[in-house]
Amino acid sequence: MQPWQSVLLIIFTLLIFGAGFYYDQIEKNTAIAYEKSIISSPKQILLPIENNSSFKNKEPKELQNSSAWAESNFIIEVPKKQTHLLALHKEAIKGTPFLTSTVDALTQNPTAKELVFSPFLNDVFVEPELEIMRSLFSISQNPKISNQLLVIVRGHTKKAAEILLHLIFDHYQNLTQAETTEKPLLPNLVEQKTKILLLKENYLLLAKQIQEENEGSSVQSIEEIALNSELSQIKSELNTYVDALHEIEKIYIDGKGYGKFLNIYILANFGNVQGFLDNIEQLKRMLVNQKLESILEKEVTKNLASLEISLNQELVKGIEHVKNLSKTALSRKLELQKKLVDLELKKNNIHSLHPKFKLLKSVKSELDEKQIIFSSNYQKWTTAIKVLSLKKIN
Repeated sequence: MQPWQSVLLIIFTLLIFGAGFYYDQIEKNTAIAYEKSIISSPKQILLPIENNSSFKNKEPKELQNSSAWAESNFIIEVPKKQTHLLALHKEAIKGTPFLTSTVDALTQNPTAKELVFSPFLNDVFVEPELEIMRSLFSISQNPKISNQLLVIVRGHTKKAAEILLHLIFDHYQNLTQAETTEKPLLPNLVEQKTKILLLKENYLLLAKQIQEENEGSSVQSIEEIALNSELSQIKSELNTYVDALHEIEKIYIDGKGYGKFLNIYILANFGNVQGFLDNIEQLKRMLVNQKLESILEKEVTKNLASLEISLNQELVKGIEHVKNLSKTALSRKLELQKKLVDLELKKNNIHSLHPKFKLLKSVKSELDEKQIIFSSNYQKWTTAIKVLSLKKIN
């Protein structure tokens, strides 16, 4: 080999070694940089979840819009001439009163609740149950039919979506049918009702204070005497019913048999309770004191079981009767108190200089105004309920 060839071979070898070393260094530096980026990236990834306050609100929408979620639909419909009433149903079905009641109904079935809420039971997604429920269904105008609202219910599986749809569908139907002025479903009416009740409490309290401070300043009218006498009696009756209901509740909690209900005087003397008790006692004596043939003994035992069932049913009716009596008594008590307050308002010559009298009149004026508004709004809402039609989409 010529000397120049040896020199060329050495130079070529050094070039190859240098290139390999340079490439190796680049690869190592790149790997180190990549590792550093992985180490530092968790903070950048976790910060939006931990610190971004809008994350909780945005997450449900992202879940709703995800194609991975199954959907089930139903329709809320009103007559074409009353399309404006759809807005009330949209407000009601997405309102807190309905959502809270729906979550409570779902809680009564733990298996269904776990199926519906399972994707949200983790450390990252920390939405309250009420907001989870709110995110799982949407309601919008049906683009094809102007007098319909389309309710889209979502679930992580088709079964979860269908279970939730049936719950929302049935629950909304039941609650609208059971609608009352005392417990309205529409959020706006709930707010108005709360303010009215607060004003009523203030009104009665002010009137009572004025009555007590001016007691004996004038001779009571015959009407006042009669009203106060009836009010005293109603209060006594109401206390009796309330005490009975407390006893009933205690027996239920303790899980004791129907026999304990018989210790409550008002139940023991309700309807046919005593008649059933007498017949049960008579049959029991027959079984104990007389030697009966097997066929007759079976018949007596059968009748005894039937009478005990009837007694239980009668006691259930009695409990409902006590509840109704307490509601009636409470309503009558409030009515009598209002009449007494109205009488006080008529005594302008006596109370017009009282420092609380002007306040009382102001509260009454505001109360009357809000009751008129509530009555008008509630009438519109009941109209919306009457024309309501719910339809499931297959």
